[in-house]
Amino acid sequence: MLKFLIFLSFSLPAFATLAEETTITEDLHKAARNTKTGVKKGARAIQDKTCEMINGKIQCLGKKMKHKIENATDDIKDKSEQIK
Repeated sequence: MLKFLIFLSFSLPAFATLAEETTITEDLHKAARNTKTGVKKGARAIQDKTCEMINGKIQCLGKKMKHKIENATDDIKDKSEQIK
């Protein structure tokens, strides 16, 4: 029993370090994913605004709807990756 307690006292910090490393990598992956999604949404919004300024709202309505659908699918993909 004493050997088990000694082993346990030395092994717990090692397990805690492993858990911290995985959370750090998960946090970095999550931050990169959020940045990528934000950049995509921003680029699509800029494309929508410039199209409206050049061509008018009616002609750009299709592209704007397409971009909204792409943003929604990106959000769904991000949420599905978070669940994994």
